[in-house]
Amino acid sequence: MGKLLERRTKREPIPELRDGDRLDTAEFLRRYEATPEGFRAELINGVVYVNRWIEVGPNGEERVMPPISGGGRGHAGPQMTIIGAFANYMAGTPGADASAPATLVLSPVDSAPEPDAMMRILPECDGASYLGDDQYYHGHPELVVEIARSTVKIDLGSKFDMYERNGVQEYVVWRVRQGVIDWFQLERGEYQPIEPDADGILKSRVFPGLWLDPKALVAGDMAKVLAVVQRGIASPEHAKFVEKLRKKAAKKKR
Repeated sequence: MGKLLERRTKREPIPELRDGDRLDTAEFLRRYEATPEGFRAELINGVVYVNRWIEVGPNGEERVMPPISGGGRGHAGPQMTIIGAFANYMAGTPGADASAPATLVLSPVDSAPEPDAMMRILPECDGASYLGDDQYYHGHPELVVEIARSTVKIDLGSKFDMYERNGVQEYVVWRVRQGVIDWFQLERGEYQPIEPDADGILKSRVFPGLWLDPKALVAGDMAKVLAVVQRGIASPEHAKFVEKLRKKAAKKKR
């Protein structure tokens, strides 16, 4: 009977992912792996969100567009800008790793988001996340970015709660329509906003030397964005951070 049941199970079609489905992480990933190329969805606090773009009409009405691969419609530009800044910081920071959009198994129970960008400390330097054999990231990266054009309510609502609850130390939401970048740091289990310094620069607390100019980011001034990143990399606090990561890696090798 066991073998017969197994054969029947294999023939059963895998259900589609639909907005609002309530699933655990394992079932979400099983269904997600069976979706067509270009289909994107996330599991947020046990609820499935199929990624769609929402157009707002002249009278405030919302029209749901089909999922679009590659994240166009005002999303791709900001995403590439932040990834470019992170890549430059990573190049000057051994032990740190930047990531483009990738599925993250944040909670084995109820959360598998796909952040627009991540900055991680590598596991050999005591980082809290790793790339599994399944090619998903597991654990909680130190810094996560979401580009919010039509998803502000989710990114500052259910996702905010999810990342906070699962211990992501810094969370950045780039509100594209408003031209605003919100940066939060986890303090005593709750997110608190990080404000720009006197020069208008946002500075990471988890990644010393990761400096971002929000005005340059919003304007798409990549030359200025990278110039500020390089200033951060040249700072004394960044040098101390790199040495700290080096010592952690050396200690793990013993």
